[in-house]
Order: sequence, then structure tokens, then C-alpha cells
Amino acid sequence: MTKNNENINFLEHTQLFSDLTTEERASVTGHIAIREFQKGQVILFEEDANKYMYSVLSGEVKVFHTTEEGKESIVAFHGVGESFGEVSLIDQQAIPATVVALERSLVLIIGRDDFFEILRTQPKVMHKLLLLLTGRLRLAWNQVRMLHFKDASYRIMTSIKNLCMERGEPVPEGVLLKLRLTHQNIADMTGLTRETVTRVIDKWKKTGLLSIDENRHMLVSQKVFEENFTL
Repeated sequence: MTKNNENINFLEHTQLFSDLTTEERASVTGHIAIREFQKGQVILFEEDANKYMYSVLSGEVKVFHTTEEGKESIVAFHGVGESFGEVSLIDQQAIPATVVALERSLVLIIGRDDFFEILRTQPKVMHKLLLLLTGRLRLAWNQVRMLHFKDASYRIMTSIKNLCMERGEPVPEGVLLKLRLTHQNIADMTGLTRETVTRVIDKWKKTGLLSIDENRHMLVSQKVFEENFTL
């Protein structure tokens, strides 16, 4: 397989370019670059000026910012096909968070001029971008609501349900999150302590609301998503 054909295949599995035909994806390949990042390597630094947008081709990345107290607050995780950096690329404002590879990751990179050329010539990409940004705005609203809950259980469950909306895979038993979340990750997303998260998660595991397999993938029970569900 030639490098150009390989890049076309990569584009097929990214959210922004998934609606393009093979010919349309071929016309985009001249505007992209692909780079590998090792586990723990920073892809974007908080407060840097951004000149690129990124899409994860393999692996997983974490988006976080550091509070004034020096505590890490997780904003999002991005996996295969998902993109980041578009907003600060568009408005040329500083990056509001740091992005780091959680594992060896292959990342597609597009510069600002190439990005706008793609948007100008590929209306499908523009449409998909608007849908993606709208979805993130809704998730951000949910995140703000979650942080206003004083009850730890509601904070944790809201955060998990947000992840299910964004990254979950529907299965007969409920929703499967193939994201290797640690209790510390959840604590960093919810502003709680790891001990509190562990206590709540252990209680839910005993009652069957969720289970965690040997790969740390989380299965959230279908009852969590029913209208009459209450904690």
C-alpha cells in the first residue's frame, strides 16, 4: 500500500473526514501530516499559541488543565477518530489545556492554512465540524451542571454518563466504555478525592449499576439510562 493510500484510509476513520468519498479524501491528503507520540509525551501545552488541529489515528490522549492549587483537572479524553485543537486554531487564542498521549499514539496534524483550505473546498467537513463543536458544547454544559452538584454520587454518575454519550458503545446490558479509567481519573474530572470515588464505585459495583473488567473497561447498566433512574 502506498503512503497516499494509507493516508486516505486513515482519513476514512476520522470523525471530520468520515463523510467524504474516496476521491474527496484523496484531495485532502496533501494537506495533512502524521506524527507518532510516545506515552506521556505532550502534544499541546496549555497557554501555547496553536497553529494546528489534530486527530487521533491510534492510541488515546488526555486533555487537562492545572488549577491554581496545582491540581490536575481532566477536561476530556480523545480516542481513535476524534479531533482536538480546532477552536483555538480558528480563533488563534491560547490553548486552554494541555494534551498528553496516554499511550503510544499516531496523530494526524493539519496546519491552519491547510485547515481553512479544506473547509473552503469540502462543505461536508465544515458541516461535520459544526456538529462536533455543537456536541462538545452540550457536553460542556453537562460538565458545568455536574460540578454544581454537592452530592458526590451525582457528580460521578453525571461524569460517567457524559463519557458514555461521547465514547460509549451500546451493548445489550447497557453501555460499554472502552476507556481505561482509573479512580484518580474520575476524581480529576469531578473535583473529588480518589478515596471518595473508590467508595462510590465500589458501592455501585456491589449493586450491579456498573462493572469493570480486567482491561479496566467499564460496563454501565442499562437501568442508569432509564428515565425513572435515581441514585
